[in-house]
Amino acid sequence: MKGELPAGLLDVLEREIERRSLLRGSVSGVLLLWLGALLPSGCRGYPSPPVSLHFFSDEEYAIFQAVARAILGLEDEDVDVAVEVDALASRMGGNVRRDIRWMLRIFEHGTHLFDLKGKRFSRLARADQEQYLRGWMTSSLGARRMVFRALKLLSVLGYYGMSETWTTIGYDGPWLGRRTEERRFSYERPVPLA
Repeated sequence: MKGELPAGLLDVLEREIERRSLLRGSVSGVLLLWLGALLPSGCRGYPSPPVSLHFFSDEEYAIFQAVARAILGLEDEDVDVAVEVDALASRMGGNVRRDIRWMLRIFEHGTHLFDLKGKRFSRLARADQEQYLRGWMTSSLGARRMVFRALKLLSVLGYYGMSETWTTIGYDGPWLGRRTEERRFSYERPVPLA
């Protein structure tokens, strides 16, 4: 059952952010989309992923892994959330996948514009990453807050979608398919009344 999502949750994840509503909501949406189109799609110095990927490029894998670890407070040796999200994102619609790629690019290189840092997000120290995340979470620009919420949602879905994380919250896994279906009724023999 690992890797499968309920239909309702998949519908929420595949819901597209319509450009018209984003632009109508704030000018920040225009600026972020423009910035994302200008930013480089790949830079040197990203580590190679330990497994083959279905959706993420090597750069996107490294970016998302850094984002998820900072959001969830994970250390480097903890679980690989990016691999789980890679499998999840590979089953999403084309527009959603495109938006995820843009979000990662904007978030990774936005450090130069929003916080005037000389490094991209994945190269920042953990304290600086957390400060940068807080800036996106509490931003006055609606589009920045929307990107933060989307990255946080993907991080949490990836983390709690892995069975090795369930014991930390006391969840022993899904009950469906654990045991064969039992008979619904067990009939007793009638007892004489006299």
